[in-house]
Order: sequence, then C-alpha cells, then structure tokens
Amino acid sequence: MLTPLLLEPALVLAGALGGPPPAAPETLALRAAHVHVGDGTVLEDTVVVLEGGKIARVGGDAPSGVRVIEVDGHLSPGLIALRDGTGAGSERTESTRKLTPTVDLARAFDPEHPDWARLVREGITTVVLTPGSSRVAGGVGAIVSPALGEVVKPGALVCLGASSRSLSTNEEPTSYAGLYAHLGRAFSEAADGSPLARAKAGSLPVMMEVVERSEAMLAVEFAKEHGLVGALVGLRRADGAVEAIAASGLGVVFEPAGVGASRTTLMSARLLHEAGVPIAFTADAESRGAAALRMAAAAYVRAGLGSEAALQAMTHGAAEIAGVSGSHGTIAAGKVAELVVWSGAPTDLTSRVLHVFAGGEHVYDAQAHGGQEAR
Repeated sequence: MLTPLLLEPALVLAGALGGPPPAAPETLALRAAHVHVGDGTVLEDTVVVLEGGKIARVGGDAPSGVRVIEVDGHLSPGLIALRDGTGAGSERTESTRKLTPTVDLARAFDPEHPDWARLVREGITTVVLTPGSSRVAGGVGAIVSPALGEVVKPGALVCLGASSRSLSTNEEPTSYAGLYAHLGRAFSEAADGSPLARAKAGSLPVMMEVVERSEAMLAVEFAKEHGLVGALVGLRRADGAVEAIAASGLGVVFEPAGVGASRTTLMSARLLHEAGVPIAFTADAESRGAAALRMAAAAYVRAGLGSEAALQAMTHGAAEIAGVSGSHGTIAAGKVAELVVWSGAPTDLTSRVLHVFAGGEHVYDAQAHGGQEAR
C-alpha cells in the first residue's frame, strides 16, 4: 500500500476515462520494500525519485523537502503488452488487400474506449496497437498509453504476416513461396522513407507473425536476407529453432497460452531466455480479457521460466523489442515514470495492483475504486 494516500480520487484514470487533465506531476519519492527493476534485479528498501514525469534517481536518500511515500508492497515498471487491438475496429481487419504497409494504427487509437481502464487496473501502462494477422504487410503499429490516453510513438514498427493465417485458398498468396514472393517484391519496390524501406535499413523494427517452427525458420532466413531487426510473434514452440533464432538477433513474442497448451510450448520461453533471446507477451485483451498478459506469464513460470525473467519479458524485454528501451521497461534514472505498486510479487496471480503511475501521474488507486478487479 501507499502510506499516506496522497492523491485525490478525481485524478484516478483521468486520461483513460476522459476526465479533466491532472495538474503537472509533483516531485516525490517512493520508498519501496521491494523494487523489481525489470532487468532481473530486485532491490530492497530503495528510494525511487520521480520528477517531471520521469524517474530522476534510484537509490540513496530522499531529497530534502520532497514528499516521501512509503510503499509496503512491491514496486515494478509498468507492464508492456506487445500486440493488442482494443478499440481499433476495422483498421485492424482489412480483408480486401494483402499489402497495406503504410497503414498507421495510431489513427485507430481511441483514447476514450472503456476497455483501456481494465488494462490499467492490471498494471499495463504501455500497449503496442497492431493490425490483424490476415495481411502479408499489415501496416505499422503504434505504441500507446492506455492510462494517459496518448500515442507514445506512431509508426513504431512494421507488422508482417508470415504464417498460414496470411494465406488464402482463393487469392494470392496461397503458399509460403507466394507469400515471400509478395514480401520480397514489396521490400524491393519500397519507396525511400517508406516503412518497408526503413525496416530494410534496420531503422524500424518488424514484428513477423509466425505460428509453427517451420514458419519461424523461413522468417529468420527472410529477416537475415533483408537485414531486418525486431521479433517473431505467435511462435508456439521453439525447440529445434533456438540456435537459429538466437543467431538472428530477433526476439520472440508469445501469445497467451491456452488451457491445452503443451509443455513443449510453455518451455519454449525458458529455452529462448536462457539463449539470450529477448522475449515478451501479447495481451490480445480485446478477445482474451485484461488479465491475459499476466496469466500468460504465470503459465510460462510454471513451466520453468523464472519469475523475474517473466517480469523482464513484460517490461524490459518488451521495451527492447518495441524499440523503446531507452525510455520504458525498467526502473532507472531518465526513464518515463511508469510504475505499478503490487500487494505481492508481480508475477504471482494472487497479487493485486494497488496503484499505477503513468508519466509520473498517479492514475489508478484500487482503494478509490472500491477494490474493483479488472478481470
């Protein structure tokens, strides 16, 4: 908990729910019993100073004259969901064209959508809004803040479909050979400065959707050929492909594991993490619910992924894949003040979100909301 409770309920989720904008954040210090940095490190009895919407300092004593808030629980970075479509509507589901690489999902962001509040109550402060999976080149994803109702970074990464989900029986591409022929032409013909040209230059990350191991191997080869950086998203099992993926420099983003997920699927996250591959998880909250991100992480923890490694996947790993690790993903000086106070360890599903800070603002207080759950 926070002691004392310093902020008025009127400020809670003001950005996400369309209320009046809060005043500029004051400088304050949080003294937390447990600080989960996001890179696998846990600090005990540590002061985190927030100033101007950013983290000014981690460690040492609180500055003189600054209000100090005692955090009895656990403090972590805000969680980052790599892939969601909340409120995006038809912008995600174009069905008449397979190649729409310039579509920018930032234009589909609806800051007033009520489901954003549910994600914030689950500790999710940053979301990558992406197109659906039916297109070969679906456009560019946008990084958004569901708590503040803001687009953090438009045109953040290019989304490519490299799985059977992008194939059709009655129109091209109908095969993987046709799919990569489509992609190859699109990259070779990309105009200077376009998303695909920037991806080929290595200045814009890609997210390549794959499901099966064979699809991952094809994607790895294509990425190597065209100098692409970024991640594979949706891979169900990595056994037999870990070495190739690690050598490619690509990360892997896992979808929420269903009830019937095999142990081989669940163990893939551990194998890749141990090989040094950045991993993260999707939220897919519009279809799976706001709690899907943490539930996915918990499933992989039960299969052998360490709890801090799972938290790292939801914070630093996700920020690294999305290309925003310089500003998000860890509790470190200079980063945006996106913080969550938990009643227990962040990856323990019995732990509750007590408070959320976004951009240095106190945007959610469980007590002010009567202990409402987002599930």
